[in-house]
Amino acid sequence: MKIFLTGGSGFVGQSIIPILIKNGYEIFALTRSKKSADKVKSIGAIPIMDDLTSLSKNTEDALKKCEYVLHSAAHMDLTYDKEPFYKVNVDATNDLLKKSKGNNIKKFIYISAAPVVPGSPIINLFEKDAGTQLPKALYPKTKAIAERAVLAANGNSFKTIALRPPAIWGPNNHHYEDLMSNVASGKWKWIGGGHQILSTIHVKNLANAIMSAFKSEKGGEAYFVTDGDRRSMRKTFTAILNAEGLDPGEKELPRGLAVFFAHLFGGIWKLLGLKSRPPVMPLMIRLMGTEFSVSDLKARTELGYKNAIDFQQGVKELKK
Repeated sequence: MKIFLTGGSGFVGQSIIPILIKNGYEIFALTRSKKSADKVKSIGAIPIMDDLTSLSKNTEDALKKCEYVLHSAAHMDLTYDKEPFYKVNVDATNDLLKKSKGNNIKKFIYISAAPVVPGSPIINLFEKDAGTQLPKALYPKTKAIAERAVLAANGNSFKTIALRPPAIWGPNNHHYEDLMSNVASGKWKWIGGGHQILSTIHVKNLANAIMSAFKSEKGGEAYFVTDGDRRSMRKTFTAILNAEGLDPGEKELPRGLAVFFAHLFGGIWKLLGLKSRPPVMPLMIRLMGTEFSVSDLKARTELGYKNAIDFQQGVKELKK
């Protein structure tokens, strides 16, 4: 059981590679640099040197050896610079789809994202009830475009599935470095109090969802995958931060004020064509200052997805 994996040197990739290998999969991991190659090799994967945005014969040769593709790589940033979002999230996905199908890959699993659905607030949303419009922000918009291409490519001999994780957490998550920096410096404030529900998924649970997708006969479907419980953002991140030895405190920022500044900065950044990160933007308010909760009943029913770990166990791991 051989998998061609993108994004292997990132947080998700480095977390799931050992789990997949332990469960009998052999991993061919796409890497662009020697440093990334050394990372994936050190945890048991076979590095394939190539660039996701200009795939070469190296990738073609690796795909010929594999049955599955797990496409986890993405451009995820809080900026208004369109080019890298479309180049990595849309164009590269389309190219990988084409090459995978042409090299007889049996199943293509795409790590999408829960925010590909439009609207806010999102409250215990089921896949069948999601709107069909594209989200406005660049990251979820380009992920949604790519997801549609993945699902449309499904066929009898080439199965495709999109997994939609919400906030992914677990040990060594570099995506939370800015959050921890703000907390450590005393700048952190809970938007709207932080009591809104936020769906999450531990990276070990995501690995379980991936393996369930590989084993399933399903194709052409998208699935939300979560930790399976309902927790407020405040409860979740207080526990995670406390495990890291940090106290987020009690300071709050009214949601209306946060929305005002998000749109103000967004307008300025777009007007001036700035490519840096603004202090706050509407996507942050949508995900961190408004309820964003989804149901993964479909994944549990159709894919047989089950938790590998619960919230309290995950927090205990962080403390270790």
